[in-house]
Amino acid sequence: MKKILIAAAVTAVSLSAMARTFELAAWKGETVSAVVPDFVEFGELPEGIDIKFGILRPVKYAPVPRSIQRLECMDRVEWEQKPSWFTKCFGWMGFSSDVNVKEGTQRIVEVKVPADAKPGIYKCGAMDVRVVDRVLPPAKDWKFFLDLWQHPWAVSRYFDVKPFSSAHYAAMRPVYETLASAGQKTLTVTLLPEAWDHQCRDAYGTMIGRVKKADGTWEFDYSIFDEYVEFGRSCGLGPDIACYTMCPWGYVVRWNDESGKQHSVVAKPGTPEFKDYWGAFLVDFAKHLKEKGWFKDAFIAMDERSIADVKEIGSFIRGLVPDMKVAMAGNHLPSEYGTVIDNFCMILGKKIDAAYLKEAAERRAKGMTTTYYVCCGPRYPNTFMSSGPGEAFWLGAYPAMCGLDGFLRWAWNSWPQDPVQDATYWGWLAGDTYLVYPDGSPSLRFLELRNGIIASEKVRLLKEKGLYKAELEKLASRFDPVEAAAGKSNYVKLRTDTLKIVNK
Repeated sequence: MKKILIAAAVTAVSLSAMARTFELAAWKGETVSAVVPDFVEFGELPEGIDIKFGILRPVKYAPVPRSIQRLECMDRVEWEQKPSWFTKCFGWMGFSSDVNVKEGTQRIVEVKVPADAKPGIYKCGAMDVRVVDRVLPPAKDWKFFLDLWQHPWAVSRYFDVKPFSSAHYAAMRPVYETLASAGQKTLTVTLLPEAWDHQCRDAYGTMIGRVKKADGTWEFDYSIFDEYVEFGRSCGLGPDIACYTMCPWGYVVRWNDESGKQHSVVAKPGTPEFKDYWGAFLVDFAKHLKEKGWFKDAFIAMDERSIADVKEIGSFIRGLVPDMKVAMAGNHLPSEYGTVIDNFCMILGKKIDAAYLKEAAERRAKGMTTTYYVCCGPRYPNTFMSSGPGEAFWLGAYPAMCGLDGFLRWAWNSWPQDPVQDATYWGWLAGDTYLVYPDGSPSLRFLELRNGIIASEKVRLLKEKGLYKAELEKLASRFDPVEAAAGKSNYVKLRTDTLKIVNK
């Protein structure tokens, strides 16, 4: 069985007695992706816009964790190097001189409209690109706060290269640049090994070397951290630096002695072990960040930790470095943690209620960021291989509808053994651990998410201009997080209606 996620940013498919037309709508400066209906025959490429053509490749996956059964999802995008075949009259057959296309393979297009393009209709055979006379800023300037966690060690393992070698950075670049195309605001860095235990195929290492000397003093090596931050920024990620974590799962912390031998201890917040391990580091790390000019962008980040732990850690941080910022993904109101959390993220579902949205508005007025996240749950909406059409778009569009600042997801590229062939990994639903393929090719799920993020940006811009107020308010009321998490939302209809309004 094959499943096809339709990630089309389609505003209309018009029918006439003579022909059917597939229409894409885009603002000036926008890049929009869509799955192409079978009936479409492409013609001459229009002048004034760029069109990239591709096909969808199947990826196997287990429908439920630990199942031996395998289905297929048309998810991996393979871009054509030579799009000339699309200009031929038999383009609808999926024929390619460059790519071995199987029967039933879906085609996909990515249309990039320059910011100075003239509005109007651009024809490419049976596909019309309608350029709307509004301008979308470059992705790096979007207000939407996107935080998809990166995993450099997965890249190192997949390509069999030494971590943080020149070959490793070369392999990471296309993966990270694809993420930057969606306006990613955060670079994921690690302060110690296995911040999340070992829940992925590849363990996270540390980007900061630690040596405890015989006299009990600490020495820190920031060379990889510095190199990695500069690399991430060169790919377009940031400016925020999310530093995981002072509260690792299991509380286990590790370091080396002067001979190179590794040691570990359980260091729960508030204990002497915790204070010894983190105290000198915080002061030295803050000094280093300030010397690099990165202090204002850095956050000590925590993931789903208890109220007691977060309160203790927040107090400890501010006692040593009062202006150090904190980020947190959790499932309580940010005000309940007893410490200032500069960037807070709530899991999708019942907790995103009037009280949370009220705090989000109050926090925004103070310059804080407030977002939401999905991970291995809820089941709907999500970005699993088994997720239905419109779900990923919903995730991207939702923040603008409810007044949140953006979206977080735990895994951009925590690949299983061979993500190109099989998305299944252990106890997670397939697709939970990644949205991009090792060569930097996007998944269809990511392109749909990006289309939703772009819609969110458009809603924000239209609201700022006071346009379509009544229509946008009515639309927003249909984005119900509880209904969505129960799998009861009509995701496809919401996507269609959203695009009709924002692309007027």
